[in-house]
Amino acid sequence: MEEHEPGDVKLGAKQTEAGFITKASAQYCDKFPLRAAIQAIPWLGSSLDTMLAGLGAKWQYERFEDFISKLNERLIRLEQLGNLSSITPSEPLFDFMRQVFDQVIRARSEEKRKRFANLVANQVEKQRDWDEVEIACHLIGELSYFHIQVLDVSVRVRESDLSKDGLFRAVTIREKSSSLLGHAEKPTELKQYFPSLSHSVLQMICSELVSKGLLHDKGVSYTDREAMELFVATDLAKWLMDWVREPEGEKKM
Repeated sequence: MEEHEPGDVKLGAKQTEAGFITKASAQYCDKFPLRAAIQAIPWLGSSLDTMLAGLGAKWQYERFEDFISKLNERLIRLEQLGNLSSITPSEPLFDFMRQVFDQVIRARSEEKRKRFANLVANQVEKQRDWDEVEIACHLIGELSYFHIQVLDVSVRVRESDLSKDGLFRAVTIREKSSSLLGHAEKPTELKQYFPSLSHSVLQMICSELVSKGLLHDKGVSYTDREAMELFVATDLAKWLMDWVREPEGEKKM
């Protein structure tokens, strides 16, 4: 079998993925009746045609390249610390990476691409069960940038210190929130972390995280609170954020 330098392998992988990403654009360019129909759409048609004919593929490739750069940085740092061992090519590895690639080219947010790089780096370092990491990848793929950020804040608040009665600390979407009934500690206000988001949007984000089992609605537990205004991160949320945080090896740098 012909031997390749590591750099050759990386380049080949990027070229293969580039072909995968641009295939849809090439097919679109060949369909002239479809292009003509889209171009005929008032106001929006020319912009859609430009994106479908190649600009969209360019953006997807740039996202993929950014992800590869971030992943490379993390694995180099872990390798320097001696935290890595080789991974044998396998079907689970192939399926997982294709799942990640598919999510990465859809991720407009650089922060979300960073989370996927963390996910892969953590799996390379810890080599846990493939089904488990695929589930984590699927969950992150379903969350937007703001879902992930709200979840991150909620988990960090939970992990800070327990309240005086041993309960996990909560976050709230109520501005200028008072202490909980019978408790000295005030819940952390999410609005201070996301000033650009309205109360309605924060409530929608939190309700969706509740529906996925990532936040627990604690408002119904207190007579001075309403439902969907007070939340505590669940064990599932902590599990998920552990997957997509910076690998432990990097924190030692």
